[in-house]
Amino acid sequence: MRPSTRVLSIVTLLFITHLFQIALFASGFWIAAEVLEIGSFEGEGVNDALDYLYYSAVIYTSLGIGDIVPTGHLRFLTGVEALNGLLLIAWSASFLFATMNRLWDWEPCVEQNDEQ
Repeated sequence: MRPSTRVLSIVTLLFITHLFQIALFASGFWIAAEVLEIGSFEGEGVNDALDYLYYSAVIYTSLGIGDIVPTGHLRFLTGVEALNGLLLIAWSASFLFATMNRLWDWEPCVEQNDEQ
């Protein structure tokens, strides 16, 4: 497999993994809010699965738009997701950088001047 194809495959796999994490936290928010009733959401309504997925994606990426605000113990789960997202996105970026360094031969941008 060519290096560019391998890197593209890794990027796709990392993206799918992050989407899975977001969906996992969204289902956790749904269970915590609707089944366990340990908190709720204020602001824009969280009525269906896509709203939970949207909120989870905003928190996971640390975007923090603020149109949906958690109350009760959901605030702690929100903080855990934000920290987890920050760590996993940073790890993914460093893993991708290390993989690209290993797979690709980097050409220097500037030729050395041997006259000096």
